[in-house]
Formats: sequence, C-alpha cells, structure tokens
Amino acid sequence: MAPRFANCRLHLPCISFRITEVRRKSGPTKEYRIKADGLHDLFITTAETIVQYSRAKPIQQAFLLVRPWDRYLLGVPDFAEQPDFTDDTESTGDWSEAGSPVDDSQPYDLSGFPGGSPVEEEPVFRALRFMVRLGQPFDAFLLAQQRVREYKRIASDYNIVPQVKDITSVDDMDIRTIEIL
Repeated sequence: MAPRFANCRLHLPCISFRITEVRRKSGPTKEYRIKADGLHDLFITTAETIVQYSRAKPIQQAFLLVRPWDRYLLGVPDFAEQPDFTDDTESTGDWSEAGSPVDDSQPYDLSGFPGGSPVEEEPVFRALRFMVRLGQPFDAFLLAQQRVREYKRIASDYNIVPQVKDITSVDDMDIRTIEIL
C-alpha cells in the first residue's frame, strides 16, 4: 500500500482515528483540545477555525486523526535502503568452475532486516511487535470531511503527535485509504 495521486487528489493508506470532541481553549490563540477514540487527549494549534463539538453536541462533519501507513509497522524491509554495490571491487576470478560462489553451509545473516527475517519469524512475535509499534507516539494529520469519503487537511502550527491509549485501543483504529483534496 503506497500513497498515490489521482484526479488531483492524494489517496493515502492510513490508520484513522475518529475525533469525538473538539474544544477551543480560551485565549488569543486558536488552540484546541482534541479527543479521539483510542488516543490520549492532545492539543492542536492552528490558524483555521474548527467547529467545536462533542458526543453530547454532535455535528454532521467528521474529523479524523490519521497515521499514514508505514511498512515499518509490519517489519517489512524497504529494499530501496539496500547497500550500494556499485563500488564493489571484489574479484570473481576465485570461483571454481564446478561450484557456486554461494556458500550454503552458513545460515544467511538477516540482521539487516527490521525485526529479522519476515519469512522465518513466528507470526505471534510479528503480531506482538506490530502491537508495540502501534503503541508508540506517531506523527499524524488532522483531516476534516468535505464530502462523502473526501477530506481536507487542517494545517497545524506544530507536529501533531498522538499516542494510542493502550493495546486494547486497536478496535478503535480503522485501516483504509482516504482521499485528500
């Protein structure tokens, strides 16, 4: 799953969290306290005006905090980060005629892959590693719904860095591709 542009829109694979409450903090700045399902409360400062709402006083427009999808969450290696072998001066003249240059007697060193080999690792350990990574703070975008399944990003003065409340908050996450205008 990779982000892509089509028809002047960004199609962003992400993990989304529905915002349940927006409250403006008193003062001259436009600082808002944001509550979202499954996340710790956080404050956002923006030049834009955001409609205040809560579960007791809902509105029609939906707001989301989204975490762009990152293959690192699953421990999948990024082959674009492989070493550059263009300056490899190793001679191939030592290869025997009958044999192969590969020595199969030694196990492969897979320490370069995040989390070891994605093939050999037990599914339970991969799932646990995934859960731990989901629990770490992450950079997010604040999105406001414009039309059905179309969103607009609300710019923030600072990075938005939410954190999942606890591991049971996984039920509050929605993995999908969002269309951003």
